[in-house]
Amino acid sequence: MNARSLLAAGALALTLAGCASTTLTSQWADPALGTTKFDRIAVVFQHPDAAFRRSLEDAMAASIPNATPGYRAIDDADIRDEKRTADRLKAARFDALVLMRIVSLDKEVTYVPATMHGPGMPYGRMRGGWAYGWGQVYDPGYLRTDRILTVGTSVYALADEKLVWTSRSETFNPGDIQKLVKDVVEANSKAVRKELGR
Repeated sequence: MNARSLLAAGALALTLAGCASTTLTSQWADPALGTTKFDRIAVVFQHPDAAFRRSLEDAMAASIPNATPGYRAIDDADIRDEKRTADRLKAARFDALVLMRIVSLDKEVTYVPATMHGPGMPYGRMRGGWAYGWGQVYDPGYLRTDRILTVGTSVYALADEKLVWTSRSETFNPGDIQKLVKDVVEANSKAVRKELGR
């Protein structure tokens, strides 16, 4: 691999390192989850900014079958009142609630050490040493800062308001928040399917 190829490969690695990736770091399921069927699901993203919350609830609903954004059933004035919210959702015949919230946003600084790339050292003569020196590519060390967004997801069966699923996920270097929500939903859906053996 020549010097130009090495530099291109390094640039590609940096680009990929900057892409968002979401993984579940913990999860729990009620043993009865497999026998529970939800036909009407309300989705709520807990955030104080109502407009921001609505946009995230739209993204959640678009990614979850039979889901409706919570703002269509719950007034902004009632959103922090647990009893009113539960009563409204039950009255509207919802049987499940998917609740998401941002738990934390942290930074992780990693030192990437300097590296030297090039051919072997066959320079017993000047021509070998000359070619060797020009063929080297030196990548200086640097600090890389990654952002880690932790999101908590909980699913409640509204009949008895019982928790049936909960998880925490981490997304490295999140970009578009709508895509982040879809990625978190997808990671949870995959984990639930695995839990249920589907």
